[in-house]
Amino acid sequence: MDVVIAHLPNIALAYFVFFLTVVSPGPATLAIAGASMAHGRTQGMAKAAGVVSGSFLWGMLAVFGMAAFLNSFAGVLYWLKILGGLYLFWLAYKAAKNAGSSEDPERADIGGRSPLKQYVGGFVLHVTNPKALFGWAAVITLGLRPDAPLWMGFVVFAGAYVMSLVINFAYALFFSTDRMIKGYFKVRRWVQGVFAAIFGAAGLKLVLQG
Repeated sequence: MDVVIAHLPNIALAYFVFFLTVVSPGPATLAIAGASMAHGRTQGMAKAAGVVSGSFLWGMLAVFGMAAFLNSFAGVLYWLKILGGLYLFWLAYKAAKNAGSSEDPERADIGGRSPLKQYVGGFVLHVTNPKALFGWAAVITLGLRPDAPLWMGFVVFAGAYVMSLVINFAYALFFSTDRMIKGYFKVRRWVQGVFAAIFGAAGLKLVLQG
């Protein structure tokens, strides 16, 4: 307990940084919001589950110091960024296609699209983004002092991961309300256009960094 108390200032800073990172709009949160508005709560929750599963994987790797290990293998990170960028381009293409459609191609799919596909999509989106791994590495580093035992890394991870669960599933719940869904279909083409631009820009950034 004394060890935890001694680390509280570091942990508080780490959690604050993590909160800002997760709550700010990005490809993952936009994908959750999009699935929730276009296909309903079940699909939005499935997308969020995929994202937080990917987050769990990166968080565990960060706890065990794998971020530094992977960083030493430039080839692995290079192809991971390329794959992540290509996947974001695919999401941008789908969003642009929907934005260009005069009809509502997704309206009939509310509640009908496979939650498993949404889960896999969320997972792939998160695990092909190396920024998520290094974001976790930064959080773990901020939360620990140099003399911290290994188990303290799990303490920092546990609190941050609970925060990730709450925020991502809150996005799914909020954007799947009847009011949000009805509002989405009124401005669907504009929303999908914005999604296409953001996904495309994020994909381009990953590919260029690769």
